[in-house]
Amino acid sequence: MTQNKKWLISILIIALFCLFMACPCMANQDQTMDFCITQFESGAVNWTTGNISAIGKASPKDNNETSYELVPGLARADANRQLMEILKQIKINPSLSVEDYASKNDIILAGIEKTAGDAVISKQYYTSALSVEIMIETSMFGGFLQLILPEEIRQISKINPEILQKKDIEAITEPLFSGLIIDAKGLGVEPVLNPVIVSEQGHDIYSSAFISRDFAVQNGVCKYLCNMDQALKDKRIGNHPLIFKGLRKEGKPNTAIVISMSDYHLLEKRTERHGFLKECRVIIVID
Repeated sequence: MTQNKKWLISILIIALFCLFMACPCMANQDQTMDFCITQFESGAVNWTTGNISAIGKASPKDNNETSYELVPGLARADANRQLMEILKQIKINPSLSVEDYASKNDIILAGIEKTAGDAVISKQYYTSALSVEIMIETSMFGGFLQLILPEEIRQISKINPEILQKKDIEAITEPLFSGLIIDAKGLGVEPVLNPVIVSEQGHDIYSSAFISRDFAVQNGVCKYLCNMDQALKDKRIGNHPLIFKGLRKEGKPNTAIVISMSDYHLLEKRTERHGFLKECRVIIVID
């Protein structure tokens, strides 16, 4: 048997192995989740998990053995390019994309390139024509958010529980609220990295001033879900969350989610809000 035939047989064995590993019977329970996903031509952003994926493809240029050997590397390079394009298209707020924010900052652009380069290969397929398709994945949490989140989101020092006077503690007759859920279904809210929530009269409910950077970088400013039942069970907002209904979007172009004045006053009365807003224990439920 010639060396070329041995090499081709090895590739086909690898292809069969990859197809077996991708079998639907291997699906885990996470696939039952109702994820909020922004789909792109060559990848996707999962706003529920923070996972970002991209697909790269390549084919051998000819029947030369060297050409076949180069294909996986070319597919990986294509996947890196696709991932960088997806990262740039993510919105920081409805009027500002990562690409716009980073366009004049070489450090941020280099960081985006590194994020793509550090992404891990999650799937690799060989077709019958010996083309290669590679999926790579990374997370928006950690280094990417540290790079992209506005400087206005600063580190907030630990809140001292002794700030509450004894009489205030004795006056609390109901459980403390543990987080915040905003029901924004029907509003056409677009997932962004740094959402803003305001009252009907323009009071800031949730914005950069309330958030501690370490929590925002590690867990995101908020979590997006597309199912209220899942939101109520999510550990992020604890066992006793406040639930507010979003009334509309406001600003140009629709930069903030608006809640009622009655909900605003309810939140303002709760001193524990400083803790759960600082720690980004916020979920926004969208369509």
